[in-house]
Amino acid sequence: MSSFSEPIVRLKNHVSGWQGKRQPLVEFERFNQRNLYIFPAREGFRFLIIVFLIWMLGTIYENNLVLLLAFFLVAVFVSTIFSTHANLDGLTLRVGDSDPVFSGDQLRVPLLFESKSGRWRRRVFVRYQGQEHVVDIPPSGKATAQLRIDTEQRGWLALGRVRVYTRYPLGVLHAWSWPLLKSKCLVYPKQVPRDTTSSDGTEGHGFAPAGRGMDDFAGLEEWRPGVPAQRIAWKQFSAGRGMLEKTFEAQASNPTWIDWESYKGIPVEDRLSAMCAKAMEMERCGQSYGLRLPGTRLVPSQGERHLRQLLTALAIYPEPPQF
Repeated sequence: MSSFSEPIVRLKNHVSGWQGKRQPLVEFERFNQRNLYIFPAREGFRFLIIVFLIWMLGTIYENNLVLLLAFFLVAVFVSTIFSTHANLDGLTLRVGDSDPVFSGDQLRVPLLFESKSGRWRRRVFVRYQGQEHVVDIPPSGKATAQLRIDTEQRGWLALGRVRVYTRYPLGVLHAWSWPLLKSKCLVYPKQVPRDTTSSDGTEGHGFAPAGRGMDDFAGLEEWRPGVPAQRIAWKQFSAGRGMLEKTFEAQASNPTWIDWESYKGIPVEDRLSAMCAKAMEMERCGQSYGLRLPGTRLVPSQGERHLRQLLTALAIYPEPPQF
């Protein structure tokens, strides 16, 4: 059994290597003669068998009308080769932006088709991990196929190869391509709260300003992008005073730190999950928080932008984040 499977494995590796050289990892793929393939579909072989039988019938009975029909069907088949290939030729495919999700959630990844020709591209299929989507691209227009991917690991999602194909217009020929596209899809660690709490107090002294809690009202200051909606002074905004932010006095003199060293004794992935859950908790409370990871520090702050930076650092650990 093993001796029989070895040639198949070698053939698959050879085809995979050839495919990697012909269609490497790219930001976007423009379909052309180099990366498009075409072959008769199952219905195409049936069509050719019927044409052959018609030709045999015309030859045996020396019937010119039957022979003419056979030649006409052959001409239709040949012309369909060009029209099916042209349905994909010139299209551009890229991966669109997607919102990050937590590990275990479903990630939605848009695939963006763009056509610069003046004709419709009908019945273009996208197949990925058992999913199949069909789009029609208008003349000089765009279309989107939305992939839904179940996530299991944190970090940047490697999309892998996507199968794009068409059988338009007659369904007798199958034109396809296997683009390998770079994606900017990020998966955060799964939120798993733990009893171990982050460190705060003397370690944060002098490193960042005092944290802001939701205790006693301290005053108003200029609004900053990313501040939670509950912190905006809506009454003053409605009175025409502009966007202002409500500040509060914190009970603690120092900000909260989400510290890698506070989660000793548990596996790396469990640490990251616990730190992720802690960050979400601090953001919901409206409390200032910072991050300490080996090789990475984020000064205490709060708001959507700060939370995204912190979760990104946790998602791509041990790589350093680029902000």
